[in-house]
Amino acid sequence: MEKIEKESLTVDSQQKETASENNKSVSYKWLMVTVILGLIIVIGFFFIGDFKENISVFKNIDLFWFSLSGLCLIIFWLSESLTIYTTAKISGVKLPLKKAIEANMVGQFYNSVTPFASGGQPMQVVRLYRLGIDVSKATAILMSRFLIYQTSITILGVFIMCTFFDRMNSLPSFSVLAIFGFIINSAVIFFLFIFSFSPVLTRKIFDFILFVVSPFKFGKKMKSCEDKWIEKIGEFHTAMKNLGKSPFKLLIAFTFTAIQIFFYFSIPYCIYRMLEPALISFSEIFSFQGILFLIISFIPVPGAGGAAEGGFYLFFKNFFSPANIAGAVIIWRIMSYYMNIFIGAPFALKIPKKSDS
Repeated sequence: MEKIEKESLTVDSQQKETASENNKSVSYKWLMVTVILGLIIVIGFFFIGDFKENISVFKNIDLFWFSLSGLCLIIFWLSESLTIYTTAKISGVKLPLKKAIEANMVGQFYNSVTPFASGGQPMQVVRLYRLGIDVSKATAILMSRFLIYQTSITILGVFIMCTFFDRMNSLPSFSVLAIFGFIINSAVIFFLFIFSFSPVLTRKIFDFILFVVSPFKFGKKMKSCEDKWIEKIGEFHTAMKNLGKSPFKLLIAFTFTAIQIFFYFSIPYCIYRMLEPALISFSEIFSFQGILFLIISFIPVPGAGGAAEGGFYLFFKNFFSPANIAGAVIIWRIMSYYMNIFIGAPFALKIPKKSDS
């Protein structure tokens, strides 16, 4: 019996490693697409208006506000890492902050180079597994973090649309897209809550998926491991129930997430101040960034490439002078997107040995 269990664990480990390698292969292909698309967009923006003026904007950057935008980004990374650290505590897992930062940066990298930011969480689960955390608990940690994040974004979206929606009248078509983005975010939360806290419905969904894939080779493998899958689903739901048992820690996780969102949405204002005099309020630029985020969240290309740059240009062109808007778009994309790839890459490429602790 012991031998069978060991063989099962070995097979399980090999399957996770294979899935990890497949995810990496797909992600690197998308990384190449992202880099090429980014280069095309950057070159395009340099040729909007006067090329020499667009180049000269980088010579006139206010270094104080540039440094402040970098600080916003660091706080954004650290806050999300602290949310992962806190949700791990809620799930009863001892995860050092250093490892939480590592898992976060792995997620930042893979989210940036995959469509719909779909690669981040699976690769974070793999990373936590290699750090010695059971897959069901790792999934619960990251699902908890995602639920907290989506809930916070949706609440903020409601506040922004109720408070600042009248300022979007100049962009009526984008107002409709913002509402659509809000509905999508709300729907995601609804289905995640059902999946996370309804074992009966989750089991029905699993049985349906098993029925659909059973004729295929990988479906037969899933069928042979059905009992193990059910056990892991049960462990996942048990870990998710711990969320309600730790209200204070849950509040701390929400606080860290609020800080994360606040500083990420503050980056456009820093860019505005590094290029322009202070004529527009922080709250207005913050709200425009919030609406833009709702719109581009579900664009099905890595980093919402093209839509993000175009959206920023259309939303913020009235805040920047014609000579500065192209430079502002490029600086914003570097700070809010490409830095996640550059800084996240070393964490993603460093593969730790499997820990049994």
